[in-house]
Amino acid sequence: MDRSRGEGDSEMEPAHSSAYQRLVAAAAGLKVPDAVRKVATASPKDPEPGQIWRAVWEHTIQLLVITAVGDDTVQTVPLSLEQYADADTLLLPAGASTLEQPLALWWGLKGPLPWHVLERQISELTMPLPASNGPNLPQELPSGAQWGSPAPSPAAAALEYRGLLADQMAALSTARWAPQGSGGLPQLLRKHAVTVQQLAGHLQLPPPQALDVWRGQHPLTAEQAQQLAAVLGLSADDVLAANPALPPPVVHELSRPPRRTQVRALAAQLSEDEQQARLRAAYGIFTLAARQDDRTHPDWVARTDHYFELHLGQ
Repeated sequence: MDRSRGEGDSEMEPAHSSAYQRLVAAAAGLKVPDAVRKVATASPKDPEPGQIWRAVWEHTIQLLVITAVGDDTVQTVPLSLEQYADADTLLLPAGASTLEQPLALWWGLKGPLPWHVLERQISELTMPLPASNGPNLPQELPSGAQWGSPAPSPAAAALEYRGLLADQMAALSTARWAPQGSGGLPQLLRKHAVTVQQLAGHLQLPPPQALDVWRGQHPLTAEQAQQLAAVLGLSADDVLAANPALPPPVVHELSRPPRRTQVRALAAQLSEDEQQARLRAAYGIFTLAARQDDRTHPDWVARTDHYFELHLGQ
């Protein structure tokens, strides 16, 4: 719901509006219902329609209602506990969710977001959302719900607040962590005249595995990319970018909310940020699969579990 330096940081950035400050002050005085506390402290699960989630990416934090769930994205509507609304905002009564507070669903800002921005479910709706398959506003509303009113002027606080939410949604919708992977590692090694034998020596790899890396059939881990980057006079990011592309199932698995807790634990253990740790885990899982005899049908969930068992003991 805000764009802050952290949940416990009370210092406001200059870009924050007075509307935002009033929102924070109002939220600080809310009593947390038992149903919300129970959901928020439970182990994270995959999202489902009708749930209220907190999305977090870098300095952006936003409350959302999940309206539909796809393979790589979730359809969402930004939500606030504020009194602000516009003509495209669906106002729900306090009994519409386990938050037990009147809610404003900014229907005009609905859109898809990637799975990996979802941090934790905090509540759920207790009434069905209206059906909406197109750009037009739904005509049939649940009992007690109503549309907001148009802003009285361009300078109205509601429009200022809507602009903040639009910025939040734009930042979340463009959040990415998985590199495309050019697959150009063989060309990069040949350009710098690195032989299979030299590669095995630099990375302390068995010759067969070094040959697979040299041919682009086996990815480098983050640690190996850093070692090789020092030899080639490049950055570790440049070397990683030449890796084969990460398999979509690995990207999806590490984008799931239950994995985010493990990624953060790994980041804390290695004193890295979350994105570095997620990328490290992705290539580690990829290399685990590449080492197995059957490379055609890897069990990515089991490989991911095994990776975190090795590094976190969980």
